[in-house]
Amino acid sequence: MNRAAFLGNGLIATGLLHNLVGLLMGWDLLVEMHHEGWFATTMKQGNMLFDREAIVWFLSFGCALLLLGMLLRHLDAHQVPVPRILSPALFIFGVVIAIIMPLSGAYLLILLGALPVLKGSQRRRLSRL
Repeated sequence: MNRAAFLGNGLIATGLLHNLVGLLMGWDLLVEMHHEGWFATTMKQGNMLFDREAIVWFLSFGCALLLLGMLLRHLDAHQVPVPRILSPALFIFGVVIAIIMPLSGAYLLILLGALPVLKGSQRRRLSRL
């Protein structure tokens, strides 16, 4: 499996897991927001309701991971090369998030960023034999 397919599948799985956790953790808030009609339900009397804002952003990030994963799968299917910076960028992004929020899913981004690089270096070593 090449880098684009691996990263695409990994990001799709991470996005699905992220949204599943978000739905489980934020279900009560989402039900309240639904009963209030969704529109501007993260604000009350001009004040931000942080818990509602947080669950919206949590689920939005999960959707963004899904979309990025689907894009990478599409690029792979059409044999379009993925920029080499993507894996290191995912790794660094994951490290920064893990430093700020140690109890998070950031380690999945670190893993997704590191594995293609490690796999590529292993392949280069084997090809020299």
